[in-house]
Amino acid sequence: MQTINLDQIKLQKKLKKLLAFLPVLVILAILAVSSVYKVNTGEAAVITRFGSAVRVVEDAGIHMKLPVIEAARKVSLAKRHQIEYGYRTLKTSSSMEASNYVEVPEEQIVIVEAIGNNSSLVLTELIVEYRVNNPIQYLYKVNDLENTIRLVLEDALRNTLQTVSLDQALTDKLSIDAEIKPEVQRKLNSYEAGVEIIEVKTQNTSLLDSVDTAYREIEKANQYRNAKIEEAQKYTNTVVPTAEAEAIQLIEDAKAHRARVLAAAKADTAEFRALYAEYVKNPEIIREKIYTESMRDFIANNQIIIDTTSDGSLYKFYNMNDRGASGSQGAVNPSAQSAASGVVQDIIQEEQASPEEAQTAAEEVEDNE
Repeated sequence: MQTINLDQIKLQKKLKKLLAFLPVLVILAILAVSSVYKVNTGEAAVITRFGSAVRVVEDAGIHMKLPVIEAARKVSLAKRHQIEYGYRTLKTSSSMEASNYVEVPEEQIVIVEAIGNNSSLVLTELIVEYRVNNPIQYLYKVNDLENTIRLVLEDALRNTLQTVSLDQALTDKLSIDAEIKPEVQRKLNSYEAGVEIIEVKTQNTSLLDSVDTAYREIEKANQYRNAKIEEAQKYTNTVVPTAEAEAIQLIEDAKAHRARVLAAAKADTAEFRALYAEYVKNPEIIREKIYTESMRDFIANNQIIIDTTSDGSLYKFYNMNDRGASGSQGAVNPSAQSAASGVVQDIIQEEQASPEEAQTAAEEVEDNE
């Protein structure tokens, strides 16, 4: 006779009931898991309902959403994305290996100074760094964001370099980058790309091989010209101040000489006027004084021989210096000078003793003339 185990039967019934509720439990577990999502620091979650964005969650932590009908797409707001223009970096198998680069000629070649007649071609390479600032626009407004940024950068770069000179394109990279960045940002904003341009940085700007040689020759010529200009400027800075100082000194000396001459002339004029005033009062005395002083100076400065006539009415003067070498004067003999002075004193005394005779002699001289 077979024995029926009631406990076993009850256990089987319970298992059947649990198996009936198992799909429901699995579904509930799946719904519970799909309704929870986590947002990390520096991230944003875009919540979509039936494929349409309904909200953006930027607070870090655990958040809830409607299961099945809502989905969360996470976007990093802190990550710096980089786009290369004019070249591409080839991925290496190991981080220890040096990176290899490949050039993109159709992007590199840009025309500079296109407005004037000196347009040239340069090869330029840039990088653009950006980050997401509007997750909804970033995910849904632009299909191929990287290609769009590259095209916008190309347009801004070519428009900017057309207005600058070749020297500026080769040397003034910072100002060119600063001019390109707001232009790229403005166009991306008009496309609602949802990104912020962090930096536009020119990596390298070079010349074509055919242009580089000619440019170097121009640079050498410019350096030589600038050196000569600088040398001339140094010479000017040295010579001109010296010439100006000498000119000022000459002017000052001329002014001083003019002042001395004027002072001497004024003194002579004053002396002459004073003498003339005395002469008007006492003409005989002043005439005698002038004659005496003139004779003394004449005899003192020359070698003179005085010859008197027998009656003492006429004096002959012989200047011995006229017989010397051309323009030279011999030394004056003190005894001869003393004797000459004595003769002058005798002449003066005789004139004072007989003024009438002197007057008569002067009249005779005038008649003879």
